[in-house]
Amino acid sequence: MKHIGIIPNLFKDKDLEYTNKITRWLNKHNILPYMSREVGEKVDGEVISVETQRLYELCDSLIVIGGDGTILGVAEAACLKGIPIVGVNLGRLGFLADIEPDEIENAMEKLINEHYKIEERMMLRATIIGANGEKSVFYALNEINVTRGSFSRLVEFEICINDELSDIYPADGVIVATPTGSTAYNLSAGGPIVVPLAQTYVVTPICPHTLHSKSIMLCNEDKVRIKTLEETKDMALSMDGKLKMYLTPQDVVYIERSPYITKLIKISDRKFFEILREKIVERRR
Repeated sequence: MKHIGIIPNLFKDKDLEYTNKITRWLNKHNILPYMSREVGEKVDGEVISVETQRLYELCDSLIVIGGDGTILGVAEAACLKGIPIVGVNLGRLGFLADIEPDEIENAMEKLINEHYKIEERMMLRATIIGANGEKSVFYALNEINVTRGSFSRLVEFEICINDELSDIYPADGVIVATPTGSTAYNLSAGGPIVVPLAQTYVVTPICPHTLHSKSIMLCNEDKVRIKTLEETKDMALSMDGKLKMYLTPQDVVYIERSPYITKLIKISDRKFFEILREKIVERRR
């Protein structure tokens, strides 16, 4: 991997301390990293500055500096080009960001010498069909949420799986989460934890007003259809923590396994349940 791109979160790496550290290390090993023009002009080191979109065309790997949210923000564009990602964790949880700040030099050594594994994480594809037949398509690594926005009361969501009615939820919304996203919003909403490489995904209602509602585990070939039975126009579709579009009652959301995957470079020896205990269980004590 000689064409390495660096994407820092400028709110996390405010003084570009870690971006500079990685850049200097790569320069020392005769590698010029690629960066966006906005970042490249501020960095203490030799870089190749390009337009942001060109990073996904020129690089064969990406170092993302920030936290899990920063990786999620890169995943959709990276998956379309098949570019593997490695994260430096400056955030709080760090399920996806594999490298801690004090491990940077050792991790860079392993990266350029290809001493790592690549985990292929399942993604979801959302296709939204409007009343006029207009189509919008998005990809998510963690989750797809359909929520009531600022609407003041519960909304009825009709959930169909493989064209068969599953249930109608009076709720604040519906989460459809991948195994990777099962430890995020899905977990907070009472959904199950799924091991990252499982070939399944989860549908979880958000604050349902019912006594019997539970999450539904699906196989990777199942397809979900979500529509609202209300006439409110204040519905929101968000993916991996970002609002994608507002929905009308005529919009129908189709969700299925994506043909693309996110490739995560795994350098450390940390295991999933070790991270789970450290980041969630022990933090709550």
